[in-house]
Amino acid sequence: MLQTFLPGSKTLQKYIAFFYTWDAAAPATISYWAFPHLNTGMSFFKGASVSRKDFQVKIEEVPVANIHIEVLGKYKTPVLVNYSGQIKEVAIIFHPLGINRFIKDSYHYIAPHFSQPFQNPEWVQFGNTLFDSENAIQELEAFLLSRLIDTPEISKIEKSLKFIEDCDVNYPVSEIARRVGYTEKSFQRHFTRHMGCSPVDYKRIVRFRNALTSKLNANELKSLTHISYENNYFDQSYFIKEFRKLTNHSPKQFFKEIKQVDGDKLIWEII
Repeated sequence: MLQTFLPGSKTLQKYIAFFYTWDAAAPATISYWAFPHLNTGMSFFKGASVSRKDFQVKIEEVPVANIHIEVLGKYKTPVLVNYSGQIKEVAIIFHPLGINRFIKDSYHYIAPHFSQPFQNPEWVQFGNTLFDSENAIQELEAFLLSRLIDTPEISKIEKSLKFIEDCDVNYPVSEIARRVGYTEKSFQRHFTRHMGCSPVDYKRIVRFRNALTSKLNANELKSLTHISYENNYFDQSYFIKEFRKLTNHSPKQFFKEIKQVDGDKLIWEII
């Protein structure tokens, strides 16, 4: 039903973490919680309608074989995703800033909300042929390579991510701005435009995802206290507070409830 694929193109590997396909063999109802992530998701659906409300996304089968493209914004709370019917989906999971390499408009412009349709005519036209292809991922890679653009404007933002994602040093935003050649105000504005969230919110998601990786991929058993300090949380109570904001669970409950799909590519709470 769900398969993941790494990009075959070395060029695309710089910007795309993986693809996945969802092809229900029979009508089904599936629900899961998705959690804040550094990556950006975009999905092509065939024969489905998509609706959104209160951090919930509903994907429902419709009798017309229309093409719908949905792109996720930077959300800071869990999103409940509901599938109903016999859904066909091909998804792209972009690395941070990866989507900016294929779309001329800024990420914040195309994805100001937690989830929204992407109605670029050329992408929709491509989507109309995608599901008829014998090798959808190969066709998708070829299309993406044809859309690849040079975006020198984001080079400073790329550099800033290295400082924000540094787990060993907690750089102030003003210091990061100085190091990449912006005033603090300009840095905040450009970062939000290209990343879809503020530097502070991005740092919160970085800590959260690093804590997940630290806990789930550790060779030895790590206590939650150890993980909290390892990822620059101020103290245990702050660690718990942040996890509740980002997952609606305490850390202990969260790690008990989540499911890993295809290794650690996808981490959902299936309900």
